[in-house]
Amino acid sequence: MMFADTPRAGLVRRLGVLLYDFMTLIALLMLAMLLALALVAGLEKAGVLSLVGYQDAAEYIQRHALWFQLYLLVWVLWFYLYFWCKAGQTLGMRAWRLLLVQQNGAPVTFKQALIRLFTSLGGLGNLWLLVRWKQKLALQDQLSGTMVLVLSKEQSQQLNLHRQAR
Repeated sequence: MMFADTPRAGLVRRLGVLLYDFMTLIALLMLAMLLALALVAGLEKAGVLSLVGYQDAAEYIQRHALWFQLYLLVWVLWFYLYFWCKAGQTLGMRAWRLLLVQQNGAPVTFKQALIRLFTSLGGLGNLWLLVRWKQKLALQDQLSGTMVLVLSKEQSQQLNLHRQAR
């Protein structure tokens, strides 16, 4: 295994990644909102929908909040699934030098990433580390057959410069 001697990530690093990724997601969701507003404005200008009875495009989106919330959820799902499957790292994981892999060191599959995403319980699954302290496996790690490793500076540079892991 390529990462046989690489230590697993503890709770503090994982919480740091959650905070970093949360800030990244805020920016991503702001972009999603901009695109939604542009779409509504464009559809209104093209005559596909009418904003009569609405103050503006933002109120239109607000009154159709369920669809908009589902739209934003798709952006969040895409963020994690794309980065976990493509590189094994979100932007926060890269900053904290963490790597998500299968228990055997192989890249994470889409199915594993999906299981991991839903069993993480919005980050609360990391508290399972308090129970499984020695194994350093969060709830989502155990249920998806994955693990989060702490890379050395050299491993991180090698991985990010050459993408040998992918």
